[in-house]
Order: sequence, then C-alpha cells, then structure tokens
Amino acid sequence: MVGDYYRYISENAKGDKLEEVKQAALTSYNEANRIDLAACNPIKLGLALNFSVFHYEVMKNHAEACTLADSALQEALDKIDELEEDDFRDAKSIIELLKENLTLWREEDEAGDNNVDDL
Repeated sequence: MVGDYYRYISENAKGDKLEEVKQAALTSYNEANRIDLAACNPIKLGLALNFSVFHYEVMKNHAEACTLADSALQEALDKIDELEEDDFRDAKSIIELLKENLTLWREEDEAGDNNVDDL
C-alpha cells in the first residue's frame, strides 16, 4: 500500500518531488515483493498488478511491467487448480486484470513499433 501511495502522488508530482516519490514507490514495491506469499494469494497478485502498472505508467519501463505481470500470471496459472472455490474467485479477478493489462500493453508496444517504421 505504501508503494501505491507514492505511485498516486507521482501522478501529479513534478521535478525533484517526482523523482523522490518514484524512488520511494520503487523501494516500497520491491520491499513488499520480497514477502513470501503463495502464487495465487490475492495480495501477491494485487501487488504484481500494481507494481507492473507502476513500471508501465510511472517509470515508463514497459518491458519490466510486462515481465512482472507475465511472471505473476504464469506462476498463478500453474497453481490455480489447487485453490478452494473462494480463493479461486478472489485470485481469478486479479488474474483477469493482469491478462487484460498484458494484452493492452503488448498491443500498444506493437503499435508503437509500427509507427517508428513508418517514419
């Protein structure tokens, strides 16, 4: 949640303040990412979702965003069959959001690559 807090601040920050909150968000997300949780844990999946959005939108690191989201998605899909019904429902909604983001980001990157070729 601390990483999200700084990510939200970064949406309106400028100059030195922007760099400060970007680094604070990055540190917070990395710290949270070190906590050992099951692949389908909704907190772990939500962290992966938010951390990947941070990389994509704030850090403008599209490759890292896709890597984070794809890794979390694959790990969760490998374990999804082992979940109880309630846990499955919680994980499924976040998994769908990860899939949607990956699809959108990859399409945007492909469109961007095509635009460069047109120049």
